[in-house]
Amino acid sequence: MIAMPGVSTGGGRTAIGHGKESPEATAGKQSLPIVHLLVPADYRALQADEGHGASYSWENMHAGLDGIAIDLPALNLKPTHGEYIPMNIQIKDPIWPMRDMLDFSFSVKPGEQHTLWLDTRDRMLPNGKSLYLTIASASGEFGPAALEGMHLRLIFKPWKDALPEHVSDRLTQVRDNYANLVEESVNSRKLNTFNQFDGDMTDLLRVDPENDLGRKYWNEMNHEQIKPPFALPKAPAGVPEWAFLQTTDLGYLNREINWYIDNRQISDGEFGGGLSDDSDFLNWWPGLAFMGGDHDKLKHSLLRTLDAMYATNMFTNGLATAQYDELHSYEDGINVLGQAMMIDFGSPKQIERAMETSRRLEWLTGINVAGQRQVRSSYYSGTKMAEGGVWGWGKGRSYMVFHPALQLVLYNGMPETRKMVTEIADGFLAHRHLDANGKYGMHYAVNFHTNEDLSEGNTPWFMLWAAYRWTGDKKYLVPFGDNPPDSLRLINSDVLDMLNVRDTWGKQLLQTAAPDRRTDSGTASETNLHLAWQLTGDTKNLDKLYASQIETAVDREFINTEGSLWIDRVYFNNGELQRARLGGVALMRNYIYPGNVVSWKFDAPATGQSVGILVPEGTPDHIKIIAYNLDPVAVKAKMTGWEIDPGKWEITQGVQGASDSPLRDVSTRIAEFERSRDLEITFPPHATTVIELKLVAKGVPYWSRPDLGIGEDDVKVEGGRVKVIVHSLGSVDAPSSKVVLRDRAGNVLASAGVPAIKAPVDLFPKTAAVSLTLPNGADWKGGSVTVESGGKVPEITQMNNRVPL
Repeated sequence: MIAMPGVSTGGGRTAIGHGKESPEATAGKQSLPIVHLLVPADYRALQADEGHGASYSWENMHAGLDGIAIDLPALNLKPTHGEYIPMNIQIKDPIWPMRDMLDFSFSVKPGEQHTLWLDTRDRMLPNGKSLYLTIASASGEFGPAALEGMHLRLIFKPWKDALPEHVSDRLTQVRDNYANLVEESVNSRKLNTFNQFDGDMTDLLRVDPENDLGRKYWNEMNHEQIKPPFALPKAPAGVPEWAFLQTTDLGYLNREINWYIDNRQISDGEFGGGLSDDSDFLNWWPGLAFMGGDHDKLKHSLLRTLDAMYATNMFTNGLATAQYDELHSYEDGINVLGQAMMIDFGSPKQIERAMETSRRLEWLTGINVAGQRQVRSSYYSGTKMAEGGVWGWGKGRSYMVFHPALQLVLYNGMPETRKMVTEIADGFLAHRHLDANGKYGMHYAVNFHTNEDLSEGNTPWFMLWAAYRWTGDKKYLVPFGDNPPDSLRLINSDVLDMLNVRDTWGKQLLQTAAPDRRTDSGTASETNLHLAWQLTGDTKNLDKLYASQIETAVDREFINTEGSLWIDRVYFNNGELQRARLGGVALMRNYIYPGNVVSWKFDAPATGQSVGILVPEGTPDHIKIIAYNLDPVAVKAKMTGWEIDPGKWEITQGVQGASDSPLRDVSTRIAEFERSRDLEITFPPHATTVIELKLVAKGVPYWSRPDLGIGEDDVKVEGGRVKVIVHSLGSVDAPSSKVVLRDRAGNVLASAGVPAIKAPVDLFPKTAAVSLTLPNGADWKGGSVTVESGGKVPEITQMNNRVPL
């Protein structure tokens, strides 16, 4: 049916019109009890039966639709439900008829007239788009004839009054459509997912062309267009631009992650993307914790998710329970285990979970026909794998699943796992070929059965870098020399100084441009700016870098949070913040071998945003730090060592005025410094502090040390006894030790001996159980349980030797 203008509007017709068919034409036809009603946007296109036609139109009207009034005639139909006939009216969105603006169900009695006021959401009706309604009934007798004489009135309100609701709805629709399309990057008019987003956005900007949030969403889909207006915040007088911008950038990252923890994470650890996709998002947690975020809050958040994954049986034999492709086998929890090994360093639970994963990785790999260790399948679970046809290949992303294994070897040098990884790296080298372009390239995709290979990016760089770091054999560096600028951007460590390539690789990087395109892990052009600063010392590169990241953070602040994106599409490039503040990247998505030499914790009320930090050089035996304290008071911090060699370090600290001016208030000290050990640092207010650390005497290598550990799950108070499980976590047998119970004041309440425990070099846990008797009336609450080694060789870490009660 077509709604026609009534007499009062200049037309010569009744309010509702429909075509007539002869009895012969309608004989035998069956119809559904639904009437489709069209209100044309412009009646001038309809041929007039008399006169000059009607001019009933909302074209160019400076008003918005407030609602629709329908004078429903008395229905001459039999009731279907008691005395009543159920009815339904749907008013379709004029720009997307598959979406209802209003869906109203009601019932009427036969023979009664009614006027219905359908209070739609306010809409600025677009030119050229007709209004479409459906009226349906439960009565099989219902049809167009039942509505003869019905009147329909469009009720409008002033533009300014209708605008807020129209804009709010279109923004909501834009938000939801963008969240749905962003995972697959839908950007084609052949796909209605894009067309719906485009239609809603166009209708939003039609009525509110300067809508800030709308423009930001549109720019996300059209980066080539002019960006929305942006005003970079100004540094206070006397504050270095780089320090102000860096800490501002860090503040946006900190607020974003805390927003998700505070507003999205539920009690079982989920954030709303399902535990699998939530796992990708959690790659950000360790980096923020290391840069000065709330470490305990971030750790608790991440471990809630990981424990939920184990509790819901997402792991079997250390791998994913469900059978997936090579990437999603990793992104179903194994990635979170790797993250946990950083943020919960030394945890017996995480280390023994990694041991289980490492055991099963030996099953996933094998020696192929060419005598190389390769991955056997790209479609597997913890219990089965597909090896035939297209599935019998290892691919570049197949090696992401080694994340916990790499962390395990990094921790204690686990011999069996280390051997497996270096054998894989050796297999990689056998597939470095001269390609058709005349350049050497890596072919990481290898058919296990035939040894056929394909070129496939440089995703598993971390396996080669790990093999080099573990063995010192430079053969593993050869592939990185095939494309030095790309390698400098790929590797998490300070490669410029660790490999002494500032004058070679560094010069090549300065002479080449990098893609200005976002990836899951960042933007190459932004990494180039950081490396350019390292090479030249010119902080203008950092000013440009942080300004770019702040603008992206501002433009995406709503999109990343309340925009409710597909959770692994939330974007914030934090890699360069890590490179600057930590001397290397601790962790980014797909960049899984840590390169950071330090991390930071700040004594309250100071936060990570109190101090701008640059590490122009960060190697295992030499670290340089430039820091500016933005606070008006001195800031105390704990600097923790990570990818450094253990031993005695000389620490020189002083205050610098103008750039390159001599240091004043210089102090020098010698201290033990190593992975997971803290150094106390005080930053004077509104001043630039320069710190240089040099290894002057090597200590006992980490892999030559035993390690004892206890976790919260290992200590149980039952009646008058405290039961403790002690774990051996190093690759060296742990000597005899003792477990000590202390009260909150540090007084010893009880102790018990622990026998020597073998090292878990077979990748199976090695533990000892002890029991302590509580003295009568002992107040142990608020105290602690510690495991204390009796050996002369230091442990790998002291972070896992104490459990608070």
